Amino acid sequence: MAGPSADEPGAGEIRSVRTALAVLECFLSSPELGATEVAGRVGVAKSTAHRVLVTLAASGLLDRSGGGRYRLGIRLYDFGQLSIERLYLRELAVPVMADLRDQVGETVQLGIPSGAEVLYVDRLEGTNGLRFHSGSYRRVPSHSSSSGKAIAAFNPTVRQAVLDAGFVAHTARTPTNHRSYLQALEQVRVRGYAESIEEFEVGLSSIAAPVLLPDGQGGMQAVAALSVAGPTARITGRATTAPARAIEAGKHLGRSLEQALRSTL
Repeated sequence: MAGPSADEPGAGEIRSVRTALAVLECFLSSPELGATEVAGRVGVAKSTAHRVLVTLAASGLLDRSGGGRYRLGIRLYDFGQLSIERLYLRELAVPVMADLRDQVGETVQLGIPSGAEVLYVDRLEGTNGLRFHSGSYRRVPSHSSSSGKAIAAFNPTVRQAVLDAGFVAHTARTPTNHRSYLQALEQVRVRGYAESIEEFEVGLSSIAAPVLLPDGQGGMQAVAALSVAGPTARITGRATTAPARAIEAGKHLGRSLEQALRSTL
């Protein structure tokens, strides 16, 4: 596919992105580079290479190593780890989700954090006839979803993103202030699961359990959540069984994911 011509809107921005990507690729074969070397490899002026290097360093994608030289930054490691986690996550989640769906009979979803929202990356429909038709169910605000609260309760970065984004009321039951939201997260930490009783849409409710991984500092951090969703009457009617089964499924998936990640080290 041909790129945009020089006079098309956005052509300059696209060229800048391509240049930045080309600069990053230089570091795949060399641990450290300066502006002169990058300029020669990419085919741009040294001043352009310098600007791109400074911009990438400011975003954490590169680190300054002294003497005007740069190396790949820790931020790229974070991106790589997230990519690996999510690659393994979906593969490992399918059988766990299938078991949970068969146990509770309701739709089971796998959600991951996306800023102040939850992105549902996989779903197994329930055996009781509920079908999600709206595309809005693929991405929902974290503060009004059980998956979002299950993740935020064990993930400070997600929790802060939600607090910064503010609270939109979708129904009369949606948390709409910091105090009620933080109280809900504390309850999640105590119980081990979250619930959303008609907080996003009247008639639909869900419960969710976090998928936890070691945070490298002696604690555990949520990287995803498994939720059970369905009509309110059925979800609340399973209040004694669905949460326990979701919690066990979340723990199972977390253990499997941790083992898979260790095998790549």
